[in-house]
Amino acid sequence: ASKRRIHVQRKLRFLLLMALRMLFLALLAFAFARPILFKDPALAVTEDTIHHIIVLDTSFSMGEGNNFALAQDRATGILNNMGDDDIASLFTASTNVTSIGDTTDDGAELIAQLQTIEPDNGRLDLGTMVSALNGLIRASAANFTVHVISDFQQTGQAVRFADMIPDVINGRPVTLDVQSVVTLPQPNWTVDAVRVENRATVIAGIHKYNTDEAAVEKQASLAVNGVVQQETTVRTTGNGAYLVQFDNVVFTEGDNKVDVSLTPKDSLPADDIRYTVFDNSPPAPVLLLTDNTSSLGVTYLRAALETAPRGYKVDAIDVADFDARVMQRYPWLIVEDIGIVSGSLEAAMRDFINGGGSVFAAAGARVSGLSAIPLLGSIITTDFNARQTTAQITRIDTTHPVLADSGGWANINARTLALQLTPEDRVLMSQSNRNPVLIERNIGAGRFLFLTTSVDNSTSDLPVKPVFVSFLAEVAQYLSNENLLVKEQVADSFLQLNQTGGASGQVIDPEGTSLLSLQDTTSAQDVQLHKTGYYQVFTPAGEVLVAVNPDIRESDLTLMPVQTLQNWQNIVAGTAVTENSSLVAADRQQDDLDEIEIWRYFLALLGILVLAESLLGNRYLN
Repeated sequence: ASKRRIHVQRKLRFLLLMALRMLFLALLAFAFARPILFKDPALAVTEDTIHHIIVLDTSFSMGEGNNFALAQDRATGILNNMGDDDIASLFTASTNVTSIGDTTDDGAELIAQLQTIEPDNGRLDLGTMVSALNGLIRASAANFTVHVISDFQQTGQAVRFADMIPDVINGRPVTLDVQSVVTLPQPNWTVDAVRVENRATVIAGIHKYNTDEAAVEKQASLAVNGVVQQETTVRTTGNGAYLVQFDNVVFTEGDNKVDVSLTPKDSLPADDIRYTVFDNSPPAPVLLLTDNTSSLGVTYLRAALETAPRGYKVDAIDVADFDARVMQRYPWLIVEDIGIVSGSLEAAMRDFINGGGSVFAAAGARVSGLSAIPLLGSIITTDFNARQTTAQITRIDTTHPVLADSGGWANINARTLALQLTPEDRVLMSQSNRNPVLIERNIGAGRFLFLTTSVDNSTSDLPVKPVFVSFLAEVAQYLSNENLLVKEQVADSFLQLNQTGGASGQVIDPEGTSLLSLQDTTSAQDVQLHKTGYYQVFTPAGEVLVAVNPDIRESDLTLMPVQTLQNWQNIVAGTAVTENSSLVAADRQQDDLDEIEIWRYFLALLGILVLAESLLGNRYLN
């Protein structure tokens, strides 16, 4: 006896639905494989083709006379004389190297684009230009001819001559064609510096280049906020620098636009004026708590803060006469000697720091005899009286804003308190014996900076060293949350709005155009400053003016020696390497093929299939 087998025949009913799902899986596999199709390039390039790389200097000095018009004519001539099989690429070179359009064999197309180019306010460095070209020029089977059309200023030459030698592009021969639009150095006058002294005197630096005239007179004019206040005559007898002084200048409170200009204008008029911003804001008040308003420490602190770039007014108050409620008027304060803080004053200061205030304190004579530091609570293990020798500062945390831009700490000798540190303490400076010199601790929403030596020259020589002034200026800026913008910039530099803290606000260029969109104003930005003149910057801290001028090196129209240019061409020609390998030629042919990533199309089809499968499945279910 055996068990009877039953065979059941089933029929597939939903063939279309199954086909859609199989196709979905197949397309999904293809999409993850990221397939690529190759097609022949639009331009037919052979080993006899010459690829003309035309680099047009658009830096500031090209605005002199008709230099730029001559450069456009030279580029047009190159394009008109291309061979039938030749191709060309057009680039502009200034602070950056920019590609103008795609590589093409249509010279007329590039000539039309050429007419839309104008000189800018940047500076050309030939080494930087060559480095950028090495990354921008695509390899091909063509022979390369690099045409550089410029005025070739001496100041534009790379520091290292080797930086001006382009890489051999894909092993093809490279020819350098140097075309100078200037044969003789042109005379030029410029205002290259302006500074304000004592809030009432303006001193301008005038420079004269490349002129053989024995005596020349220029009229120098000073305008403040668009109103001319003074004029004077500048008499010169040769090339070089001259100083012009304007006395009894009247400024308004806050940022002032200070323009010094020369007339009559020369052939490069854009540098006959210099834009400067002078901040005439009143000094910011700083509260200084002490037990002796005539002490040497108060004198040192006041002198350092009042000479800081921002300018501060020190309000020194004796703790015996101090009303703690006054603290709320100040964003930060100084304690000359932390030993004077006790009782109700310590409690009030703790509330001040917890609420977001900041304190900078030093260790003075009143610390002797204490077992712990007020406010910090740090245990004092060794005080001043127990130390007979000084030690040098050997460790500095230069990542901290207070110490990032100051130097000279190795020359400071100090006797310091030895403290028992806590995990909340960040040691910013310490000595060779590992004793901390500067400590930071965050308390609540505020900050506390503690200097473990005195500021009256009794236990350290810090107050009499130059670093003391810059150090206190950085402390003031850090504790007051005043992140200051650099108010004088070079064209094409970046305005770092993250220095203002928080959101960017808005930036208005010299022509009144807003540079940031509404969305950009909500986050910190770096804005490149292409135009010269005054930019208005609106930040959370208020409105700030920023003056932008061209790089003063662009005003020196002295030319590179002819022999240097000839050597440059000869060396570039000597770096060319001719290849005869058929394998390399095959590699070039593969490199020249244009790639098309078709997996993106598969993803689009997958989306359509998902929708179709869902609709068909719902239909069958119904």
